[in-house]
Amino acid sequence: MKDHNFSESLRIIIVNREFEDNERELSLAIYHINKSSKPLEEYDRLAEGLKKGIPVSCIIGYTLIGDVPIKINRNVLNPGPETVILIGKAVNYIIRLKSKMVLDLCTGSGAVAVTVAKKCRTKVVATDISKKALEIAKHNASENKVTVDFRLGDLLETVRGMMFDVIITNPPYVKSGAIASLPRFVRDFAPLTAIDGGADGLFFHRAIMSGAKDLLRSGGSLFIECEDDQDKEIEGIAIKSGWEIKEKFPNKHGKIRGFRLM
Repeated sequence: MKDHNFSESLRIIIVNREFEDNERELSLAIYHINKSSKPLEEYDRLAEGLKKGIPVSCIIGYTLIGDVPIKINRNVLNPGPETVILIGKAVNYIIRLKSKMVLDLCTGSGAVAVTVAKKCRTKVVATDISKKALEIAKHNASENKVTVDFRLGDLLETVRGMMFDVIITNPPYVKSGAIASLPRFVRDFAPLTAIDGGADGLFFHRAIMSGAKDLLRSGGSLFIECEDDQDKEIEGIAIKSGWEIKEKFPNKHGKIRGFRLM
């Protein structure tokens, strides 16, 4: 089977399964096949998994944030398209303002921290409560030849007293009662601690927005991701906590999935 047939065949499978971001799934699949020494075998593996509704990254064990490869497994959340958007917005902002210190909360795979460190050449600190997640994050930093100060701890506790220009976070935001109805591959592939955001999904957002200002230098910004039905609640929490809403980040469907707050 020629390369162009790989692409055409996979596109048909992906479109029929209606993935969250079909073009991203296809691009990652073709990237993986092209770099494989056994492309036909990898095509067969991908086709079989895709037909079951499993995303490409969960089949092959890594994803791409732009051109930055990020290993994933069952100990970390698979970065979705909204996280890619958030990272892109943050990277452009950090480069433009020449930010010197960046904090990534709930780093998981290290997708945010590693990409920022690689693209922005700035100092990055990243925290997570999971020791297993930090092992993956450290691997990703090493593979991408960047230095990140990874710290094991709950949210802001290990960075008290430090000051940052930018804080970025993709905290858990799925309502506890909605976890059982998530696609099986999400429930089976991601750790509960990476997705469970409490009764209304906003437990961690409240905690972060109530304490993050103390760690931001004057004029600093907080980039934060949310679910597509949480934007109004996020705005309310932000205003109540003394934040000014500077930007809103919609996904390809026009749903607000992230904010920049000051």
